[in-house]
Amino acid sequence: MPKIPQSSTNNPSTRRPRDIVTVSGIGVRGRFPSRKSVKAAQYESRVENMALQFLEVAPSVKSIATQPRVFEYMDGKRRRRYTPDVAIEIGTANETAYLEVKDDGAFTRSSKAADRISAAIRHLRQRGESLYIVFRADLVANNLQLQLELLFRARPVRTRYRTDIDATLWDPENGTPPPADIEQQWEDAKRQCDDLLRRIMKRDPDDLLPVTIR
Repeated sequence: MPKIPQSSTNNPSTRRPRDIVTVSGIGVRGRFPSRKSVKAAQYESRVENMALQFLEVAPSVKSIATQPRVFEYMDGKRRRRYTPDVAIEIGTANETAYLEVKDDGAFTRSSKAADRISAAIRHLRQRGESLYIVFRADLVANNLQLQLELLFRARPVRTRYRTDIDATLWDPENGTPPPADIEQQWEDAKRQCDDLLRRIMKRDPDDLLPVTIR
């Protein structure tokens, strides 16, 4: 799988994405045992963990990288710095897409987050790259998140990361099949997760931001 550079500017930067898992951090922070991530997939909120679960199950997602790279760029006279929450490699399209994961209502007219994301979207478009926005409402629709949580509790735990496995299988390291009812739920979850990703990637992220910010 292609390696994702650590930073990107007109002149290469030595800045590196920050480590988001800290002992003193406030809120839900941790590491998600992804079979699609070379390094530990890290999250710093409940909704980011939910996003990692859906990306892990979606068959079209071949690799996952959290806090993957730093973009530093000029926005008019202002220097900006932006790190996407997640980068994913889409196998069918052989492309890398970036995701920003947010709680519902995170972007308001006075929101600094909305202004920051709007600028990042413009910058990535100029580079020919894509940034998509994922909301909590996307992840909990049709009880998908509850279904995923139950499946992950039953799924065999990931062993050491390997590149020679099919991460969409129930137990790719050992080849153990699930019971028939769990297998049906697993296949249904894979279909739902791919459908959700397609819907997210069809949306224009500008349409999700307040009009005054665009």
